Amino acid sequence: MELTAVNNPQVKAAAELKLKKHRQQRGLFLAEGLRTVEEAVAAKQAESIFYTAIEDDRTRAALEEAAAQQVKLTCVSDAVLKKIADTETPQGIIAVCRMQSTSMDQLLAKGKMLLVLDRVGDPGNVGTMLRTADAAGIGGLVLLKGSVDIYAPKTVRSSMGSLFHVPVLAGVGEEDFIESAHSAGYELLVTCLDGADNLYKADLHGRLAFVMGNEANGVSRGLLAAADKRVYIPMAGRAESLNVAMAAGIVMFEALRQSL
Repeated sequence: MELTAVNNPQVKAAAELKLKKHRQQRGLFLAEGLRTVEEAVAAKQAESIFYTAIEDDRTRAALEEAAAQQVKLTCVSDAVLKKIADTETPQGIIAVCRMQSTSMDQLLAKGKMLLVLDRVGDPGNVGTMLRTADAAGIGGLVLLKGSVDIYAPKTVRSSMGSLFHVPVLAGVGEEDFIESAHSAGYELLVTCLDGADNLYKADLHGRLAFVMGNEANGVSRGLLAAADKRVYIPMAGRAESLNVAMAAGIVMFEALRQSL
């Protein structure tokens, strides 16, 4: 039976997850689109799924796998799906997902390279960096206080499912992170111009935490002072700077290149 009432309590509760306060209160977030829902189901983080008429085998397979996990499935009208969705033209399927449970100790114990975001404010940038970190084999993402919500709908969409692959820890204090990372044997690497080495001549082996700063102001003074390595990305053209997500990708893939 198709659910058509946009004021249904179940629908209203899901739609509320577009707001940060409700996500934080309930530990849940929305994942829109078939690709992202597939990843949520594969990671066993989906709690419920809303979908419109099934028109393809991929959607059917995702729903069958979700049903096997006892995920609650609800067929809804286009109007109901639009009520829940953050996008203007929903793709036909949305999952309500449980947030990750990861601690700083768990992240640092892996010994893998980390991506650290300092007050990065654009959801698209954060999602793109998470997706890139996933592709580069980075061990986890740390969002320091002041960064955008990793579970915001646009961030989730931009990550293209990588939110379900990479451990994420959000809301970490700067001083706490610096102390914990150094205690665990990590070196902090920041991109800047002052006193920095050419990225392509820097040693990017070992336990490194790549710190990327705010789009307008870069990394904080405290992180600059605590940095063990400073690098700059050489540029041949006349552009003044790179988008932070692009810069992060260059740094992470240079580390991957050096490890091959």
